[in-house]
Amino acid sequence: MPQPQNPPTSAPAYSPGAPGKRARDLLRRSENRYRRLFETARDGILLLNADTAQIEDVNPYLIEMLGYSHGEFLGKKLWEVGSFADIAESKEMFSAVQTMGYVRYEDLPLKKKNGQNADVEFISNSYECDGKKVIQCNIRDISERKSAEKKIELLAFFDSLTGLPNRSLLLDRLRQALVSCTRTGRKGALLFIDLDDFKTLNDTLGHHIGDLLLQKVAHRLTTRMREGDTVARLGGDEFVVVLNDLSDHPQDAATQVKMIGKKILSTLNRPYVLASLEHNRTASIGATLFGDNKNTTDELLKQADIAMYQAKADGRDTLCFFDPNVQTAVKARAALETELRQGIKKDQFVLHFQPQMDDGRLVGAEALIRWRHPKRGLVSPSEFIPLAEEIGQILPLGNWVLETACIQMAAWARQPELAHLTLAVNVSARQFLQSDFVANVLAVLERTGADPKKLKLELTESIFANNVPAIIAKMNELKAAGLRFSLDDFGIGYSSLSYLKHLPLSQLKIDKSFVQHVLTDSKDATIARAIVALGQGLDLAVIAEGIETEAQRLFFADLGCRSYQGYLFGHAIPANEFAISAIGRERL
Repeated sequence: MPQPQNPPTSAPAYSPGAPGKRARDLLRRSENRYRRLFETARDGILLLNADTAQIEDVNPYLIEMLGYSHGEFLGKKLWEVGSFADIAESKEMFSAVQTMGYVRYEDLPLKKKNGQNADVEFISNSYECDGKKVIQCNIRDISERKSAEKKIELLAFFDSLTGLPNRSLLLDRLRQALVSCTRTGRKGALLFIDLDDFKTLNDTLGHHIGDLLLQKVAHRLTTRMREGDTVARLGGDEFVVVLNDLSDHPQDAATQVKMIGKKILSTLNRPYVLASLEHNRTASIGATLFGDNKNTTDELLKQADIAMYQAKADGRDTLCFFDPNVQTAVKARAALETELRQGIKKDQFVLHFQPQMDDGRLVGAEALIRWRHPKRGLVSPSEFIPLAEEIGQILPLGNWVLETACIQMAAWARQPELAHLTLAVNVSARQFLQSDFVANVLAVLERTGADPKKLKLELTESIFANNVPAIIAKMNELKAAGLRFSLDDFGIGYSSLSYLKHLPLSQLKIDKSFVQHVLTDSKDATIARAIVALGQGLDLAVIAEGIETEAQRLFFADLGCRSYQGYLFGHAIPANEFAISAIGRERL
């Protein structure tokens, strides 16, 4: 019969080997834990014998990073492994760890087994292990970080399309050039390069072709520059070149710039093959010298820009140096632009009216805008209308002229002696091409109560270089409301006779440039005769503008043209003076 067993106690039976076994288990678990950390770390780890500099172990990540096998590392001294092939630097690094116990290299270039570069951060420390000193090297791959830093630098300082320095880096290089000139006494130069008619290429062939051209231009510029010079792209088709280390004599430096500019123009003038098609392109270059500490970087850029526009004005495909007289004109223009904007806001404009005659009788007038400048007095439209066109202020000016003219027409209609008068109003191409132009004209007529049959809109031929069918549609819509159209400055603009026969015109206006010399220039006389005959053949009225003498009037009268405008019949005068004169004519 089995003997009863003793009941269990709360503590296990004593075993002399139990504590040693637990210690070994704990040690084994600890070793496994740290071995897993060593083998799964996402940094390379390399263990060195501090006395011999021999590699005792490497983790899998370092093997993967550098491409050497575990066996190719073990037992080698640090400088015997291909990645650490710089023996002097490796020995110096090892010696520093032995001496200080800690070394850090934030950017250490290593070489992989396949020959590729590896940028790493290297941190090492030393400690005691089992009675001997060990050096642990942690090696972190920073290639991605360096690549990101490089991309950030490219975005901050380089143009993404061409790879050239952008404005920020250009200004920094230019400041360095100015400092260098101060130190050496030699001159430098700034070249502002703009491609001629680049917008036309972009608009006709597309921006992808334009971008391709810009890349080719950038490549040609960089290949023509001397070492130490800078080629940058400001944006669009604008490039800037900084030339360093020119002669210390201004005249000799200018000669050097001319020679370099000539080479640049020649290089850029060579045909370009874009999308399998050959294209020719020229450029205009503005240049300014520096080196006397008188100009800032911004001032130099402005000077070169001004000189570039002068090169375009001189016919393009050339180089011009900055001229202080041109800068004076530019400053005057900038001041005029500011004053013009203020003048529009402050309602400084007035309309004057010049008589239009037909068979000796006053039949109407042309409304002509004048600027009542607070300091300069009356300013001619020839001074401010081109500027208004350029800066986009022609729209508010044109709308004001139309509204004011219609108000005046409505006022004349209430006076029997003036009620028959028509009024011609100039309309710019930009104004006419606005999508809401027709609606605006009809709204003004309704608002002012002016008779549309008394309103004549004068258009210049430049307008017909655009969408002619759409323009004809607008003209027909306004003609249906009673308005008439006169083709102003006929003979000096677009002059397409094929379109002329389709336009709903009522009048041709012979430009005064032909009228002035009909008695002395046989060619002008021939053109005048042809225009009058053309108008008669198309059943259009013809009016000669700029009649100043009785002889000129008789010339046109003999051709059958009896409608005139010019100083012979009166200057453009304010509305009240015009009304008095017109009433006087009616009572004669």
